[in-house]
Amino acid sequence: MKKLLIALTAVASVSAAEGALAQSSGTIELSDQEQALVSQIQSDKRAIVVSSLGLTDTELADFTPIYDKYQAEMKKIFTRSGEILNKYASNYDSMTDDAAERILKEAFAVREDRNDILKDYANKLGKKLPAIKVLRWVQIESKLNTLIDWQMAQVVPLAK
Repeated sequence: MKKLLIALTAVASVSAAEGALAQSSGTIELSDQEQALVSQIQSDKRAIVVSSLGLTDTELADFTPIYDKYQAEMKKIFTRSGEILNKYASNYDSMTDDAAERILKEAFAVREDRNDILKDYANKLGKKLPAIKVLRWVQIESKLNTLIDWQMAQVVPLAK
């Protein structure tokens, strides 16, 4: 788990630093190396989550397709978060109240959607796994999301 947290912090740092540098152009793009690292982290994350849950073979067979769909939905959420950061970066030096309101509305929507997806998939997993394993999964996901949020909070400057 520590290995995954360190890797996620590294990706968040690199992505956020790139975002800070890209503010003048208003876009954030990952390099090929960063994209490969994200892909590796997703693969590592899956392995760590599975090993942390201590699933039986039957539970693993039930968990895997549900988890893969969850990851696909969360990838969309993180893409939307990146789009919001791009809007923030492109408006940073000339932020208007209208732009700030749109960005704020989108940011709250993404956070709500992220929580709704986690809750939805916890319910789906609850039909296949013991409640303690679902709780453990939610804790792992919540810790990872908190780490990413914390890292982003450190590098994204406050609005002017």
